Amino acid sequence: MLLFTLPQTRCLTTFAAHLNRPNYSKTVQLPQTQFSPKIPRGEARDKLIKRTGVDIYHWQQQNKANHKPFTLHDGPPYANGTLHVGHALNKICKDIINRYQLIHKDKLIRYQPGWDCHGLPIELKVEHSLSGVNSKSPVEVRRACRNYAMTMIDNQRKQFMDLGIMTDFNQPYITMDHEFESRQLQVFSKLVENGLLSQQLKPVWYGCETQTALAEAELEYNDKHKSVAIYVKFPIIDEDGKLRRILDKSGHLSSLHTDRVKLLIWTSTPWTIPANKTICVNKNLTYTLIAKEDEVLVVAKPLIQEVLKLDPEYTSIDIDIPGGELIGLHYINPAAADNLQKPVIHGDHVVGTAGTGLVHGAPAHGREDYLVAKQNGINIDSSCVDNKGKYIVEALPPGFQKLGPLKVNEIRSNMLCVDLLKQHDMIFHVNKNFIHSYPYDWRSQTPVIQRATPQWFVNVDKIKPFALEALNKVEFHPASGYNRLTSFIENRDEWCISRQRSWGVPLPIVYDTSTDKPVMDMNVINHIISKIDEFGTDEWFVKEDDIGRWLPLDMDGGKYYKGQDTMDVWFDSGTSWTSLRDDIKECNDTTMQPLADVYLEGSDQHRGWFQSSLLNKVIYSGNEGQTFQSMAPYKTVITHGFITDAQGQKMAKSKGNIFSPLEAIEGCKKPWTPILGTDGLRLWAASSNYQQDVGFHPEVLTRVSEVGKKYRVTFKYLLGNLYDFDNTPVPYSQLSDLDKYILHTLRQLQVNCAGYYESFNFSRVVSSVNAHVNSVLSAVYFDVSKDCLYTDGPNSIRRRAIQTVLNDILKTYVGILAPIQPLTVQEVWDEYVKINKSVCDSPFKGSSEMFALPDSYLNQELESRLNSFFKLRDEIYKGIEVLKNDDFFKNKLELEILLFDPETNDLSSPLFEFIKSNQLYLDDLFLVSKAKLVDRNAVESEKGQILDINGGDKVGVVIRHSNDHKCGRCWKYTAPEPDSLCGKCSTVVSSSP
Repeated sequence: MLLFTLPQTRCLTTFAAHLNRPNYSKTVQLPQTQFSPKIPRGEARDKLIKRTGVDIYHWQQQNKANHKPFTLHDGPPYANGTLHVGHALNKICKDIINRYQLIHKDKLIRYQPGWDCHGLPIELKVEHSLSGVNSKSPVEVRRACRNYAMTMIDNQRKQFMDLGIMTDFNQPYITMDHEFESRQLQVFSKLVENGLLSQQLKPVWYGCETQTALAEAELEYNDKHKSVAIYVKFPIIDEDGKLRRILDKSGHLSSLHTDRVKLLIWTSTPWTIPANKTICVNKNLTYTLIAKEDEVLVVAKPLIQEVLKLDPEYTSIDIDIPGGELIGLHYINPAAADNLQKPVIHGDHVVGTAGTGLVHGAPAHGREDYLVAKQNGINIDSSCVDNKGKYIVEALPPGFQKLGPLKVNEIRSNMLCVDLLKQHDMIFHVNKNFIHSYPYDWRSQTPVIQRATPQWFVNVDKIKPFALEALNKVEFHPASGYNRLTSFIENRDEWCISRQRSWGVPLPIVYDTSTDKPVMDMNVINHIISKIDEFGTDEWFVKEDDIGRWLPLDMDGGKYYKGQDTMDVWFDSGTSWTSLRDDIKECNDTTMQPLADVYLEGSDQHRGWFQSSLLNKVIYSGNEGQTFQSMAPYKTVITHGFITDAQGQKMAKSKGNIFSPLEAIEGCKKPWTPILGTDGLRLWAASSNYQQDVGFHPEVLTRVSEVGKKYRVTFKYLLGNLYDFDNTPVPYSQLSDLDKYILHTLRQLQVNCAGYYESFNFSRVVSSVNAHVNSVLSAVYFDVSKDCLYTDGPNSIRRRAIQTVLNDILKTYVGILAPIQPLTVQEVWDEYVKINKSVCDSPFKGSSEMFALPDSYLNQELESRLNSFFKLRDEIYKGIEVLKNDDFFKNKLELEILLFDPETNDLSSPLFEFIKSNQLYLDDLFLVSKAKLVDRNAVESEKGQILDINGGDKVGVVIRHSNDHKCGRCWKYTAPEPDSLCGKCSTVVSSSP
């Protein structure tokens, strides 16, 4: 069987010529490198993570011990559940900052990862798992919580290590560790010593599901909360004749029945009506009356029309009553069945823009109600609601006891209360679907209530001026963070730090058994703290009839009992700055700068960790409550946004739209995402405008993946073309203008990126590198230099000059990208050390000088000339594209370009000066076989084109086929004969061994 046929003699001759054609591949300097464009995976990736992470961290601890330190304090993530990409964004941004400071600022990096371990989420999970156990003592709960937290820390540690973070995750600070708790108790001691702690019976936000008091920072507001809103009528009791005098003064006494005048209030918490003690008016408002038959209601005059809309049968009465005249009136709550007369008082919180201008006060269930009642000497009782959010029946007025132990924040309970009020003709109007913003417990995602119980409060008002002054010294990124954090501090007067839970650091306070009063003697408290340091916090929760082992010898342990409250977890993490010094006393050295250079967390931490850290630092700085230092624990505060999906929705476990970092690294099928690898995920973080909410979805990740591939291909090109570079750079004076221009852009890139790193603007670093890769390297330099690199003599000055520039490009790119792409640059460096044996084995072990380019590379005049030339080239390329579409040629190398001055022929303009000085490689600049500058008379017979560059430089251009033949080695059409070599290639081949 014939496999092919050659029927014509000419074909046989052509085929024979092809077989006999010389092979010049061994004379061409093709790229050589083992660097792979593929992302390392598995064991290879794990080794790179270790080498660039914990190994480098330990290396710098030893080798830079005497260098200036840079401290980035880690806000501790909560030891609960698996990580999501929000954790990755947080840790990667921190690592980028640290690596930049290590490499380019030559700092000693201090970065200890942390974990937050106490609190309700863990305790609730553990309680659920222990639900079948008969005995659930606090000690058992704490033991189970500790074990659970430790398991979660181990799981999260492994996941964090996949992110390529430069630290030692086996040496963290952990808020449940004995040493951390001891330091925290030292801060608590200073809190008491400074007279900032007090126990008060006052309403606090309370979580009925989690059964504990909550701080404002633990609330999230639901804008779509539905309540039952009601207007309630309270009859006035006019035993002293005050109401008669008001009506008589207005001239309406004869027409109105004083025993039928009622105060009309509005509330969205009907369940608080049983706890009513006052009604507040505003002395600066004007009030009036509305009537229906013989019933008369008091309302604020500005709100009368809104009220009348609810029941058109009521009509207004022409009467003005100053708010001040209503103060001192008394009323009753008929549904209470106790006949108690209660006062009308003034309240600044009463406004004439909502409700009725009269506000019902339940001091045990409202903060403003409490303050007004206290100012007026009204007794504040404990809440009539228990720890589970249910009515305490015996604490209710007689008429409301029939409600029973209802859970107060349920709609059903509120409606039953409304029904009871209806039975006593107290309801004016009911709205069962009142939608408004209402606080929820951020952990249980359930609505909270305000409830008066004995709690421990920090007097923030006293230290507020010092905290605000401290913030004036802090740098914020974004700058709006200053206003946000300042407003939180300004609007806070106190901080409830007591929690009615077991899993936390105990408040080291004992109470007198006979009086239930706390012992606030500093000697006793410090003695207890020393014993907790000796025995551990778990021992505090052991049930004991005699607590003598915790007390000084002169106290009878049988006459006291241990408090069981624990501290707010924000107090825990808010003392984490104590881990930044070996001795906690060092934290108060007045000569010291802030303990940390940077705090970086999510924007929600303005009300959380940033705030609690600042307050605790100021608290600890106090001197017996007389003076405080205005010094924050941080020099710079940086915040990032939340992660959103393709629909712009915030990622959350409850929505099922979260990603784990490992899914991003390894790729995911549903929804499909590319395999990013560790550095790909880091590139996503760095590319993001992280100070706003950050998108994480396939479209974004695909773009990031392509950029990562571009980096690897670029490094492969650089390494491949440096394989025979002897590390002897060509002097700057011998470089071509294009070489010098590339170094100019490279130095510009380096300077600009340094500024972006300094301002923590990582996305501008990435976008600047991407622009340089695409617009300068790929679009210009690599294409222009490729022919020389491959086909010039190995040691030609021009080839070595290009390698000199490529060497600088590689080192500069490694230096810029190292903070963002540590694994990639280490791979690159492993190949580079084979070329340049004078460098150390890691880019993270060198100094900034290893990467820095001299400012002498900057040349604005040269940039201007090259920009003009590139404009000319772009215009010529447009003409070439037209010729290609007309089938004038198939390959640009078939072309020759002739340039001439169409006007003066003196070639004196800057553009022509550039063309003249670079005639030797104009062909490469245009990526054609030939390009030259000619006299205009030489092209009179040619069909040329006149181009206007920069609005003044006119350049004549002729594009034609080269009149030479294709060189069998370089493929340019510069050979004198068919199947021959051009002059350059002939010389190179003849000199090859």
